[in-house]
Amino acid sequence: NDSAADAGDFSGELGPHDLELNFSQYLRNNATLYIILGAVLALYFGLFLREMQWRRRQLDQVRGTQQQNQANEFAVSMVCNLMPSFRFSRFQFRGMQPKIETISLEFTGLSLELNSGQRVLEGVTGNFGAGTMCAIMGPSGAGKTTFMNTLCGKANYGTMGGTVRVNGKDTTISKFRSVTGFVPQDDIVFEDLTVREQIYFSARLRNDVSTSENKIKHIVNDVLNIMQIDHIQNTIVGGVEQRGISGGQRKRVNISLELAAQPTLLFLDEPTSGLDATSSLAVALSLKTLCGLGMTSIMVIHQPRYSLFTLFDDVLLLGKGGRTVYLGDSRGAKRYFEHLGFAMAGNENPADWFMDVISGEVKNAGIAKFEPAKLFDMWDDNESFPAVDHDESGPRLRRTLTFIEATQMDRAVLTASLQEEFARIDPNLNFVINEDDLSLLLTRLAGAEPGETVVRELMDRMAGPDAETVSERQFLSYLNGLSEEVAGDSDANAEVEGASPTWGRRFRNMRRRPRAASEDSSDSEPDTASQGSADNSDDSEDSENEALHARGQTLSRKTPGFLVQMKILMTRRLVQWWRMTERIVFIIALIFAATFFGVLDRCIVVQPLWDANPVLYLHTALALLMGIFCLHIFGDAQPLFWRERARGINVSAFYLSRVIINMVDVVMLTFFFTAIYYVVRQPCVPYCTWVLPFFLVSLVASAWGTLVSLAVQPVKGAFFVTLLIFIICALLGQPAMLVVMLQGGQVEVIASSLSLTRWSVAMNFCTSMTMLHPDPMRMGPKDQAVFGLEKDVYLKRDWWGIGIW
Repeated sequence: NDSAADAGDFSGELGPHDLELNFSQYLRNNATLYIILGAVLALYFGLFLREMQWRRRQLDQVRGTQQQNQANEFAVSMVCNLMPSFRFSRFQFRGMQPKIETISLEFTGLSLELNSGQRVLEGVTGNFGAGTMCAIMGPSGAGKTTFMNTLCGKANYGTMGGTVRVNGKDTTISKFRSVTGFVPQDDIVFEDLTVREQIYFSARLRNDVSTSENKIKHIVNDVLNIMQIDHIQNTIVGGVEQRGISGGQRKRVNISLELAAQPTLLFLDEPTSGLDATSSLAVALSLKTLCGLGMTSIMVIHQPRYSLFTLFDDVLLLGKGGRTVYLGDSRGAKRYFEHLGFAMAGNENPADWFMDVISGEVKNAGIAKFEPAKLFDMWDDNESFPAVDHDESGPRLRRTLTFIEATQMDRAVLTASLQEEFARIDPNLNFVINEDDLSLLLTRLAGAEPGETVVRELMDRMAGPDAETVSERQFLSYLNGLSEEVAGDSDANAEVEGASPTWGRRFRNMRRRPRAASEDSSDSEPDTASQGSADNSDDSEDSENEALHARGQTLSRKTPGFLVQMKILMTRRLVQWWRMTERIVFIIALIFAATFFGVLDRCIVVQPLWDANPVLYLHTALALLMGIFCLHIFGDAQPLFWRERARGINVSAFYLSRVIINMVDVVMLTFFFTAIYYVVRQPCVPYCTWVLPFFLVSLVASAWGTLVSLAVQPVKGAFFVTLLIFIICALLGQPAMLVVMLQGGQVEVIASSLSLTRWSVAMNFCTSMTMLHPDPMRMGPKDQAVFGLEKDVYLKRDWWGIGIW
């Protein structure tokens, strides 16, 4: 047996004692293999349990959302049954709250000159008020997206000009990045996550670090409801290869990723492109509702229907060359163009008609040779044109007051009716009822018996989580609050950040202030009493602002740091890792390659166990497969990375989370490849020593694959990786090539620096030399020549003294 081992040929006949020794040696050599196999299976099982836990959690949250919706629908139907005229809010926010501080923008002389010298934006001046929804419109080439990029300070492809003021102060929007959102035109989403998971991870990464998990859950539910995608929340988004949600739903998810961050300022680049008119209107209504909480929304939009157009508080119309044609109230745009002498047909869509006017497709009765460029001078001359007919302000104000009075009257009548019904359930006038009494009361009011989950959900909303009783005040407060945009839930109110008696009033006062008003608009002397009151109010607000700063609740939000982001991103990557279907293809390829090489080396082309050539082919094949496999780490994620990077994600956390999770695949795939080949070939070397160079090759090859995925488009990545691995493994690792290159000088430095197999194959060869002790005297002439060549190459030290393994 020893002599056969020395020769590297185990084809001779063995006696019974030799078979016993050989089996003992087999156990010693393969012990590590089975230990690693057990560890790998345990790791897979642990990851499987983690995936099952995550799925159960998601299903529980979906069921929780459904229960909340059922409870809300029951409460609404119950109040409608009692008082049909009662007005309800379309959406109620339980996680999102009105903004403590808002953002208004003023811009003067905004311009952009490209590096070629062409001006694509010139002299745009105006303002967008806080809590308003504003639109940027114009024909193709009018510089709509350019204006928005310049306003954000992101137009780095040219020279920007002009000034931007945020809340009246000279600054840049980039300083408010933590509370600013940007929805790109392309739907950049994670295709292997569900709709709810997308929104959840965005909320966790971009909200204040102190936001509780329960508050995050409410925010996610709010976004799902406001964007009307709660029915698909547990559906994987999908893409071209894997069918998932529809294109319109994908657009809503794209917007939802930004809404989950509760931005105070939101930019959207054509959020309705690809949507039908009804879906576009639904998206706009959702954004309009959020603007009611203090969010300022600015979007580029193409030719909306007029009912959508009038939803905008302000609209900026740009002409060719990026100059202003109109900026003001959307309801005043038609009057403005008619004032200039343009006439619109009765059946025309005003929004389309505006674009025709700007493009020069509509004649002007008062100007014989009208050209679109004249619209710029007309705006300069008519910039003070009243956007809204003041004759309409009186009736509109009366309608608003009538609505407020009707709402107050409805609430009073509803409160009286509810008190009467509550007293019937509470004859002792304790003003407190338990869960069974609440169920009976709800049945009397609705005319239908609610389910146990509905009763429990409503009780939690009225009195707080796990409450055992509900007071009359809590009962009345919740049902009357169904008309408000922000829910009056006890658990929701407990988590309002920095809630104070004054912040809601401050926002409402800010919303009432006319957008056209300026600080120096009045020349009259101020009233002394009013001035004194204003001074006191200013002092009060200054002290409140100081308190807000002390609690960290200003426009500078403290988002999660490196460690917290790492935890969140690792969780997200693990969820994606389990859903990687392409891994199956690589496992099949690795199994086939390992089996093929093992059978080839042992049965077809019988190679000596010390020969380095089969190891060279194995290392090259493994490096090629691992390099191509690792192209997915960043190749497909680049658009997602740039989107998240612009919103403040930590680059190191993003990189490490993907690389660390990918190492699980690198280790497992390398183990499967080497274990199968080892079992088939039986190199007669302990597995723990024999496999180490393979793991090192996999690490370096995966690093090359990762680097290529960062520098090259995914479509071209496989070609570059194949060429690269062929050069640094197959070509620069051939013994016949190395014997020429390892003669000193720059060539040896290059070969030793770039070639993986220059070192990895040498490690396996040296291990075989140590364990098998091959005797050249017992070899044939051909084997002697090969052995001598490999010995000269792989046992040779280089210039740095790095030598034999």
